[in-house]
Amino acid sequence: MKHKEKLYFRGYFLVFPLIFITSFLLWGFMIKGRDLWTVLTDALSIIGIYYILTSIIFSFVMRKEVKFENE
Repeated sequence: MKHKEKLYFRGYFLVFPLIFITSFLLWGFMIKGRDLWTVLTDALSIIGIYYILTSIIFSFVMRKEVKFENE
Protein backbone atom coordinates (compact mmCIF):
# COMPACT_ATOMS: atom_id res chain seq x y z
CA MET A 1 0.00 0.00 0.00
CA LYS A 2 2.90 2.40 0.68
CA HIS A 3 4.12 2.08 -2.90
CA LYS A 4 0.71 3.13 -4.21
CA GLU A 5 0.67 6.20 -1.92
CA LYS A 6 4.14 7.25 -3.07
CA LEU A 7 3.08 6.90 -6.69
CA TYR A 8 0.01 9.08 -6.09
CA PHE A 9 2.11 11.66 -4.29
CA ARG A 10 4.67 11.83 -7.10
CA GLY A 11 1.94 12.12 -9.70
CA TYR A 12 -0.11 14.80 -7.98
CA PHE A 13 2.75 16.91 -6.63
CA LEU A 14 5.55 16.45 -9.17
CA VAL A 15 4.53 15.03 -12.53
CA PHE A 16 1.21 16.80 -13.19
CA PRO A 17 2.46 20.27 -12.16
CA LEU A 18 5.62 19.93 -14.26
CA ILE A 19 3.61 18.85 -17.28
CA PHE A 20 1.20 21.74 -16.71
CA ILE A 21 3.92 24.38 -16.36
CA THR A 22 5.78 23.10 -19.41
CA SER A 23 2.69 23.01 -21.61
CA PHE A 24 1.46 26.38 -20.29
CA LEU A 25 4.81 28.02 -21.03
CA LEU A 26 5.04 26.45 -24.48
CA TRP A 27 1.51 27.50 -25.37
CA GLY A 28 1.59 31.01 -23.94
CA PHE A 29 5.15 32.07 -24.69
CA MET A 30 6.15 30.11 -27.78
CA ILE A 31 2.88 29.68 -29.67
CA LYS A 32 0.82 32.71 -28.65
CA GLY A 33 3.82 35.02 -28.26
CA ARG A 34 2.89 36.55 -24.91
CA ASP A 35 5.38 38.06 -22.51
CA LEU A 36 7.34 35.39 -20.60
CA TRP A 37 6.87 37.08 -17.23
CA THR A 38 3.07 37.24 -17.66
CA VAL A 39 2.85 33.61 -18.71
CA LEU A 40 5.11 32.51 -15.87
CA THR A 41 3.18 34.38 -13.18
CA ASP A 42 -0.12 33.04 -14.52
CA ALA A 43 1.20 29.47 -14.50
CA LEU A 44 2.67 29.75 -11.02
CA SER A 45 -0.50 31.27 -9.57
CA ILE A 46 -2.59 28.42 -11.00
CA ILE A 47 -0.09 25.88 -9.64
CA GLY A 48 -0.28 27.56 -6.22
CA ILE A 49 -4.05 27.16 -6.12
CA TYR A 50 -3.69 23.59 -7.38
CA TYR A 51 -1.19 22.75 -4.61
CA ILE A 52 -3.44 24.17 -1.89
CA LEU A 53 -6.50 22.23 -3.07
CA THR A 54 -4.56 19.04 -3.74
CA SER A 55 -2.88 19.19 -0.32
CA ILE A 56 -6.22 19.52 1.44
CA ILE A 57 -7.78 16.65 -0.51
CA PHE A 58 -4.68 14.47 -0.19
CA SER A 59 -4.54 14.98 3.59
CA PHE A 60 -8.20 13.99 4.01
CA VAL A 61 -7.78 10.88 1.86
CA MET A 62 -4.61 9.80 3.68
CA ARG A 63 -6.22 10.42 7.07
CA LYS A 64 -9.14 8.16 6.10
CA GLU A 65 -6.78 5.41 4.94
CA VAL A 66 -4.73 5.62 8.15
CA LYS A 67 -7.89 5.51 10.23
CA PHE A 68 -9.08 2.38 8.40
CA GLU A 69 -5.68 0.67 8.78
CA ASN A 70 -5.64 1.29 12.55
CA GLU A 71 -9.04 -0.32 13.10
